[in-house]
Amino acid sequence: MNRLRPPASRLRAPSRRAAMATLRSPWTPVALACAWTVAHSGWQAAHAQTVAAATASASAAASATPAASAADGAPRPSFSLPAPRMNRRDGKLPLFFEADTLGGTSGERTHASGSVRLRQGELRLRADDLVHTQADNTARASGHVRITSNGNLFTGPELTLRLDTLEGNFIRPHFWFARTQAGGEAELVEFLGENRLRAHRTTYSSCTPDDEPDGTPGRPDWELQTSQVYLDFDKSEGEAKNAVVRFMGVPVLAAPSLTFPLDNERKSGFLPPSFYFDSASGFELSAPYYWNIAPNRDATITPTMSVRRGIGADIEFRYMEAQDTGKVRVFGLPEDKLRGNTRGLIDFTHKGGIGKTDALAQTSYDLKLLRASDDNFWRDFSHVQFSTTPRLYDSHANIETTLNDRYWGLGNSQTTFYGSVQSWQTLRDLDPKSDPKLSAIDTPYRREPQLGLRNRGVSEQGVVFGLQGEFNRFGNADPTKVVGNRVNVNASVERAFSLGGINVLPRLALRSISYDLDKVAEGSRRSASVVAPTFSLDSGFSMERSVRFFGRDLIQTLEPRVLYVYTPYRRQSDLPLFDSAPRDFNQYAIYTDNAYTGGDRISDANQVTVGVQSRLLDGKTGVEALRLGIAQKVLLADQRINPLDSKPLTQRLSDLLLLASTSVIPNWSIDSTVQYSAQNHQTEQGSMTVRYYPGAWRTISTTYRYTRAAAEQVEIGWQWPFAGRTPPLQQVMNQATSPDLLDLNPRRPSGTSCGGTWYTVGRVTHSMRDQRVINSLIGVEYDAGCWIGRVVTERVALGTSKANTRIMFQLELLGLSQLALGANPLRVLKQNVPGYRLLRDEGKPLAQPGNTPPYSDE
Repeated sequence: MNRLRPPASRLRAPSRRAAMATLRSPWTPVALACAWTVAHSGWQAAHAQTVAAATASASAAASATPAASAADGAPRPSFSLPAPRMNRRDGKLPLFFEADTLGGTSGERTHASGSVRLRQGELRLRADDLVHTQADNTARASGHVRITSNGNLFTGPELTLRLDTLEGNFIRPHFWFARTQAGGEAELVEFLGENRLRAHRTTYSSCTPDDEPDGTPGRPDWELQTSQVYLDFDKSEGEAKNAVVRFMGVPVLAAPSLTFPLDNERKSGFLPPSFYFDSASGFELSAPYYWNIAPNRDATITPTMSVRRGIGADIEFRYMEAQDTGKVRVFGLPEDKLRGNTRGLIDFTHKGGIGKTDALAQTSYDLKLLRASDDNFWRDFSHVQFSTTPRLYDSHANIETTLNDRYWGLGNSQTTFYGSVQSWQTLRDLDPKSDPKLSAIDTPYRREPQLGLRNRGVSEQGVVFGLQGEFNRFGNADPTKVVGNRVNVNASVERAFSLGGINVLPRLALRSISYDLDKVAEGSRRSASVVAPTFSLDSGFSMERSVRFFGRDLIQTLEPRVLYVYTPYRRQSDLPLFDSAPRDFNQYAIYTDNAYTGGDRISDANQVTVGVQSRLLDGKTGVEALRLGIAQKVLLADQRINPLDSKPLTQRLSDLLLLASTSVIPNWSIDSTVQYSAQNHQTEQGSMTVRYYPGAWRTISTTYRYTRAAAEQVEIGWQWPFAGRTPPLQQVMNQATSPDLLDLNPRRPSGTSCGGTWYTVGRVTHSMRDQRVINSLIGVEYDAGCWIGRVVTERVALGTSKANTRIMFQLELLGLSQLALGANPLRVLKQNVPGYRLLRDEGKPLAQPGNTPPYSDE
């Protein structure tokens, strides 16, 4: 059994953390004898009032017992000694000693009693009585023995310890570890040397419950019970025998042997089992095993069992080399009892570089393979999807070489050579109830291959030259589609000017497209070439002034922009569309010189785009508080190549683009984009998001999306505490603006017992056009302070007539390396709930040793 596997960003050689300090003390018989002598000498000197008398008394009383004590009303003997000369890491630290009475036999036995205190470095020891014998160099402490070091605490009735080897035992101790913010008790703790111990009949928990009304200790919400525990802090690992994890008194996990890390470093072992209910697969159980192969390699092997589908496996292997990183994940189901065939998916990604990273020539490559076994995979296994497009899987191999600081006669330049091959797998919707027109996906073209060159140079006069050449061979799985070769060559030259505060950028570009097609549609050309020049003039300026709004000192800007574009018309209606599509209508596309993406079309243009935006910036930080913008395109001539229609575009005024975003109101943010038809005086499409976030773990957002005659949706996402120990909203809002926000934890209870806060979390998307909920994610989280529970229900639409529902639940036992039982819904919550924040930071220890020790003797 092991903790949750680490994120990929932490898959590196683990740095050795400082192990939790065990009992260490460089006491020797000589040191304790000297301590007794010095203390006794000082005691006699206080009575004799002379140094000579003090020296004589100390010499004569080498084996005598002091006659005075704290009970007599006199001050306690207290002194410090230089550190004894020993080969220990803390040997240079002095030893501070204090007790009510000191006595013993010189060279044989030293006895200290009455509130004995020892301190050396981080080590603190208290006891009622302490005896040291020189023969075996052993200290025996009894009566309220208490040891603290780096925030770790041991308390108990009796301690025996050899000071040179740090071997001994502690009878019936209670303990607390600062690293995990957890502790427990044992019948016996054996110290096996520095930073190693064995505990017998141990209970362990991070819960600190209140006592019962009759005074008996309260029962923790969860605890780990073992017959024996071995801890090695140098190796940061532990092993428990006959381990049983109990939650609310009920056993939830048992193992004859349980290994676990003592910090957040990786370690091989079984991960907690996962189980959830899926409406398609029924109840499913998985038991993952994490294999820490090397500091830069690991694997997770997960056997799965589905009640409805059968037995399968999910295997993931990750690696990181000096310049390469990658991941292989394979999911397989040898025999699906519902479908009657073998099911599976493979996902392989690799990114790397060739040569030295500081060289002028940089070469990088990117490999990806993503394939599913059948068309129904996306519908039956929505919980193991590896792509943001569940019905369209991309596989490719890319390589790119960049040459920097080369002089090619046009000034300093950067030249890039690139090549790639790419293919797609399209999964069909085989549901007979689905509308074929709505569910159909146009199969993308394959690149077999793509080869290109890209160069950009700057002369000493500020002239920028650009050149790009590219060859593509396009194929398609659909035999009815046009396939063939395409060559693109694009060249450009531009230079920026500043004319009295106005920035002007004239640009001249030349684009050419050539086709050599294997198969063409009726009436189309097999070979064709298109060459078109483009001239553009981009200009704008910015004005600023200081203003004060909402009690804040701000800077307001006014930034108009005008872009003129001219491209003559070239006939292209009979040419194929391999990778081109109309651009979206947004703040970036409206200022481009081509209405298409890709390399198949060059839209004609004689137009002016006019826009202006105004922003409010924080005068101290420069953070944007508000942005308002408007832009519109004006056609000076008909646009004969219309991306949205086969007919020419004759409307002189394009739709208006309206932009607005603000966070000027504390704890609120608004972001809106609207496309408004100037001709029809109606909204064509738009979206608006309003978010309220008064503090940590409190956020509510609402998004409205509208596309005329196509879609209208409302989406609500939230994370909010609704019951339990939660601070007032005004307190949370004050903390949200505090510079110490990261150190605050307003949700955790201030008491010492387990008790906490209920949170509701979720996101719901509702289609107003179809009058139905498309996707929903609703969950409840409970943070008890020492454990976290989650129950999340997710419903995902699979087409227009079917949806898949699954229920996930999780139990995190904090302090036990954040042991999690059940399916992990955190990835789903982080990906789907805007502004969601983890109740605990992943991949970090609960507390750093020594930072905020819960116990101190000072």
